[in-house]
Amino acid sequence: MVAQRQTAEFSGEVVRNGVATVTWFARPLEQSEAFNRERLTNLHLGHHKDELQRTIQGLTDSLRKRHEAITTVCSSFQTRLQKAIENFSPGQEMDPDDIAVPELEKSERYFCKEREELRNVRNALQQTGGTEAHGTEVFAELERMDKLFEYLVASFQELRWAIMINDGSLAQSTEKICESGADFMASLEKS
Repeated sequence: MVAQRQTAEFSGEVVRNGVATVTWFARPLEQSEAFNRERLTNLHLGHHKDELQRTIQGLTDSLRKRHEAITTVCSSFQTRLQKAIENFSPGQEMDPDDIAVPELEKSERYFCKEREELRNVRNALQQTGGTEAHGTEVFAELERMDKLFEYLVASFQELRWAIMINDGSLAQSTEKICESGADFMASLEKS
């Protein structure tokens, strides 16, 4: 017997589950003390050089591992999602249950917040000596992670808009289409 391979179909549920998985995977398993801005500042001000170096190296390693993990999940998700979208039947709603768009918005907010936290850590490191005190590697990893989060926000926005445009174009309109600005103003007055 030959087993037939099926490609996952595109649906709001697939998008919701995939985006939630990417977001879940992006969250660190434990919050590193290195991300604590006050701790970074106190270590620097207290001249705990060895502990500060270990903390910076831990932060650098954490960012690198987190980036690699997210990239692995994202590349798999996006490749499969793209194939599912290409095989999607035109003329149908992509998110009839309205579950994908809210999940995409939620994930966009999460990654925007993460970018803000990365900026805060970068600022704390800059204020406590910058690259001269901490080396360039940690700043490179902060930048690389920020670019990944920026890319995810843009990708999720693009997907969200594609779904909304597709589904919006299929919606039945019972409203009259205004031929002029005067018609539009008159329709507002009737409302």
